[in-house]
Amino acid sequence: FRVIVLFPTTALSTVVKLDLHFLGIGCHGNLMLQHKFRVLVLDLCHTLLTCCNDYCDLPGDGTLEYEFDVSLEILEENNGKLAPVAQDKDVFKIRQNRTHHIVLTVTQNTTSTLILERCCGLFLADSHSPDSYTLLDMPVEMETGTTGTGPLYTIKGIWNPGQQSCGTLNDLTNGKNYKDVSIAIDVVASGVVDPIRFNSKTHFKVYQETERFYLISRYTSLHQFLVTLKPNNEDPHRRFGLAEVKSKMITTPPSKLRSLFSGIGIGNFDDEISDITESEDEEPLISGTVDTIEEVSEDILKRWQILLENWNDNSTRPPELIKLSRKGIPNNLRKDVWLRLGGITATEIESNYKFLYDECLHHECRHEQVILWDLNRTFPGNEFFHEGKDGQRRLYHVCKSYAGFDPEVGYCQGLSFIVAVLLLHLPEEEAFALFTVIMNEYNFRDLFKKGFQMLQLKFYVLEKLLEDQIPELAEHFEDHELNTQMYASQWFLTLFSAKFPLGLVFRIVDMFLTEGPDTLFKIALSLLKMSKSELLSQDFEGMLKYFRVALPKRFMNKKQGQKLLSAASSVKIQPGKVALWEAEFYKIQDEKRSLEDPLRQLEHQLKQSLETNHRLEQENDMLVQRLMLNQVNMRHQLDDLEKRNMDLKRDLSKLNTKYEAVCESNDLLSAEILKTKNLYHSSLNEGDEERARHKQTIQEYQKVCRKLEEQHEKEKQELNLEVMEVKARLGTGIDDGEIDSARLSSEQRLRELELELAKTKLCLVEANCKAQEYEHRNTELYEKLKHHETSVIGQLKAKLNR
Repeated sequence: FRVIVLFPTTALSTVVKLDLHFLGIGCHGNLMLQHKFRVLVLDLCHTLLTCCNDYCDLPGDGTLEYEFDVSLEILEENNGKLAPVAQDKDVFKIRQNRTHHIVLTVTQNTTSTLILERCCGLFLADSHSPDSYTLLDMPVEMETGTTGTGPLYTIKGIWNPGQQSCGTLNDLTNGKNYKDVSIAIDVVASGVVDPIRFNSKTHFKVYQETERFYLISRYTSLHQFLVTLKPNNEDPHRRFGLAEVKSKMITTPPSKLRSLFSGIGIGNFDDEISDITESEDEEPLISGTVDTIEEVSEDILKRWQILLENWNDNSTRPPELIKLSRKGIPNNLRKDVWLRLGGITATEIESNYKFLYDECLHHECRHEQVILWDLNRTFPGNEFFHEGKDGQRRLYHVCKSYAGFDPEVGYCQGLSFIVAVLLLHLPEEEAFALFTVIMNEYNFRDLFKKGFQMLQLKFYVLEKLLEDQIPELAEHFEDHELNTQMYASQWFLTLFSAKFPLGLVFRIVDMFLTEGPDTLFKIALSLLKMSKSELLSQDFEGMLKYFRVALPKRFMNKKQGQKLLSAASSVKIQPGKVALWEAEFYKIQDEKRSLEDPLRQLEHQLKQSLETNHRLEQENDMLVQRLMLNQVNMRHQLDDLEKRNMDLKRDLSKLNTKYEAVCESNDLLSAEILKTKNLYHSSLNEGDEERARHKQTIQEYQKVCRKLEEQHEKEKQELNLEVMEVKARLGTGIDDGEIDSARLSSEQRLRELELELAKTKLCLVEANCKAQEYEHRNTELYEKLKHHETSVIGQLKAKLNR
């Protein structure tokens, strides 16, 4: 059997190879046509089918079988761009309320070819209600291409979540639940009466619109369909009817999937960020998990205290700082040490940062909604940052203030983790000050600039360091197409704070502030070295899973954390090599730009210039607004100060008047005090003189008393002698009358002496009483003088205070 078909001459020349089995041609040979033409293969085949249907007989029992592969991909609109949604094997992770593009790719595996003319519908349905399909409300497109094995058909449709009939598919899923979904297409095949339905069953998990996915899904699912056709004699142009369609699902490796999609321009999946859901017993470590923070020894604590006492100038660091910080900064001293490492003083916070913080906080911020979305995603494992807690309020304030302070960077996801780490040790104003220093003095803001070129440079340098220091692991990553950005993005953009335990994170921040930005490379290389054996035994999925789950959990062990920090301290990074790698990176970027179309380069430069100009205009407008606001505020402040100055002048005049009156009163009081002092001194002198006189009198009385006592004693002795003489006379015959007379005279003399002694003692007692009275009066006068002096001084002070 031979067919010759002539076509018009065109600029395109090709060889078309047609398998005539699908035409019902009895022979099994191929028809070779070599001509210049400008028609689609589809049109050619349809023409041949129409011409040959009347002349062909069906082989065998009249039934034909064709095998098709249908792959499903869902793209999501994000900031005007399309990107594949995150996927965990056959579960698509879609975000609520976003428009999704559904792409089905149909290829044929059998040598005999069945041409698909068009797609007449793309449908969605809940698998629990397979008959309730929803026709998408947008036109369905079908594009035709070719592969090495045959034709390839790409069918695209748009799923609008606002479509009422799709409402249940847009509802959020809870926990580990998912939706069973059927996605079907109806296609019309050449020579077949009935449309053929390819029904692909899959699963959806619907997340919040703001949900983020970090890791890449490398596998997807394909559906294989076996289509069986039967003879149809009712329609002469369509001689076949649909007998049966069977389906089964298989898993396709990424290499085959990329080869399928590379021909239809769906995009590079390696550049997209997605997530892989963990199994129930392998959940990743919750961000912000607090492990046991190891306390330093007493010796280290004392050394830190001595260092801080001698660290007077923040611009120069003590020589032993690095060595001591590697042994750990005491948690109760970390606030003071971090501020000193940032060169921040209390004066700067009060005079500069506090003003900037308050000013930026109360301005409008275009990133405000994104910041609010990120609050619940930042350290959910730390109670301080739970919803409604004070930590979230502080986190919002600091992020918003910095976004207003640095409009070029604004706010990027990842920054909230660093701010949260600082807020666990510092108040808001101090955390804002230190975060500003980290972003600017440590050049951390360069990672977040538009285009993330500096971040790509960090990735390139890390790749080279990996090749230089751990070549086996670098080769393993290359073999499994594991790019650096797949595991290091979160490390670099969050200072390792997003997934690792907080005790380790604090130590990494200690090292970063002490030793500088190279800490990023040192920690990353140490993590890879410690995990080398585990990573070399894993495939692509296993490595991603290890980075996300096992690696952070490993450092819940404090010994592992200390081992990591010790290893990082010993990592050597040669600045010369890094400089060469950076130059090499910029050279590669320049070569890429040179290969671009000059017109596109100019358009790109123009776009960048316009964006820069727009940003500068916005910053200029913001600065003008701030300037005007500051001028108004300064005018108000100046008016307030002038009013206050007038009030102070009036108060000063009143005080001067009061001062003059007080001075006059003071002079009067001083004169009165002087007069009182003189009176006191004169009274005191008189009292002293009177006391001296009384003392002299008392002394004289005492002398008299002593003389009288001596005289009394003498006379008593004489009397005794006389008595003895009398007794002696009695012995010699003296009469009683003489004895009685002598005795009476002695007794009378004794009584006179006793009376005189009593009078003298009475005078002495009177003199003592008068002396005591004078002393008492002198004491009373002194007390009155002191009381008067105290009263006068109190009155003077009261007048001065008024």
